[in-house]
Amino acid sequence: MAKAKILVVDDDEIILFALKDYLELHGYSVDEAETCAEAEIRYRADVYDAVTLDYSLPDGNALELLPKLKAIDDGVPIILLTAHARIDLAVQAIQLGAEQFLVKPLDLPALLVVLDRVLENQQNRRKQLARKSVDQPQRAVDPFIGQSPAIRRLQEQSQLAAATESPILIQGETGTGKSELARWIHRNSSRSAEPLLELNCGGFSKELLDTELFGHEKGAFTGATAVKVGLLEAAHRGTVFLDEIGDMDLQIQPKILKALEEKRFRRLGEVQDRKVDFRLIAATHQKLDQLVQEQQFRSDLFYRISAIQIAVPPLRERAEDIPVFAQILLNRLTSDCGRAAMRLSEGALAKLQRHVWPGNIRELRNVLERALMGVKSSVIEAEDLDFAVSPGGRQPETSTHLTLRELERQYVLKVLGEEDGHVGRAAQRLDIPRSTLYQKLKAYGSDASKF
Repeated sequence: MAKAKILVVDDDEIILFALKDYLELHGYSVDEAETCAEAEIRYRADVYDAVTLDYSLPDGNALELLPKLKAIDDGVPIILLTAHARIDLAVQAIQLGAEQFLVKPLDLPALLVVLDRVLENQQNRRKQLARKSVDQPQRAVDPFIGQSPAIRRLQEQSQLAAATESPILIQGETGTGKSELARWIHRNSSRSAEPLLELNCGGFSKELLDTELFGHEKGAFTGATAVKVGLLEAAHRGTVFLDEIGDMDLQIQPKILKALEEKRFRRLGEVQDRKVDFRLIAATHQKLDQLVQEQQFRSDLFYRISAIQIAVPPLRERAEDIPVFAQILLNRLTSDCGRAAMRLSEGALAKLQRHVWPGNIRELRNVLERALMGVKSSVIEAEDLDFAVSPGGRQPETSTHLTLRELERQYVLKVLGEEDGHVGRAAQRLDIPRSTLYQKLKAYGSDASKF
């Protein structure tokens, strides 16, 4: 987890040194300020998890500074330190937003206990806010099932990406598991103890997307009867996952860019910026560089979010992983519906490997789910597998995004499937030697011994 950042405000150099040294020794990151003016400048410029604030400062006092800091960001806990043990002063400070009131001379271990407690409370509040803002992700899924070279490369890239703080752009066809990969990266990042909040940009109009991301003030527009906390605010210190970012409205894109670069944003209807610290993971099935050329996506945002790019391979490029993947999915499906364990026959596995999978993992799950509905025994056979037609009414056979090699693979496997896996008849139809067909199947990652 990233170090919590504390702003220590005090005009006594000895106390500043002692607090900084002690807090850094216990794992905190510390900034210092010696005046009200300096504290306000630092508070506006950076994102802090907590503030320790001395009552008396050269250019004012804590009761004057507290409302200013709270107006900038009221979500940061402030601990007031003072040599005056007065009840009325403590009451005033708490009324103005101070989280705690401690009397000097400071007991540093006691301060550490208070600081740990207020930060834990702050983290719990953020998690509660996150739960209210969006539905939480489903159970954890391993996005690296299989042993194919493609999936091993994906795992290596993802491990490197998770160790950074840079934005990540995940690209891949529909149904390849981009969302699961984003969740894995968050779980394995320094922000794993904080919320992961997800939003599909393709599911909202411009106005709805604006308020979902940034929130709004009461009365900001007709029907805004209460304050709404936006996704970015709820994800403070955590991760924001924006799926299908290629569908994001052009008018929203500069606001996201500002939040990324300046760590600040405004709710709709608000006049002051709010500070926020989040890591962005974006995903899309579209070619963003092409959208940039067509002026459908801002180039500055594209370059900002694509510092790290990860391409999720389609299922057809990792056919050798299908048997393992299919059995894992089948185990989950039988468990979810309370059925006894089932397995796929060799013929069924071979049929799955021959299929092109235009819908990728999502389609594989659907095929297995349909098979479960009609099978009474504990084994799913090849004839139990039904590859449903596409929404357009027929099984898609080609796609403009496929390479020539992929188109060849798709056609070869289609012919082989139509011949029920008989290599001799398929080779005859393809007008190639049987040995050549075996070589092609091996290159495609299909087990030729099954045909």
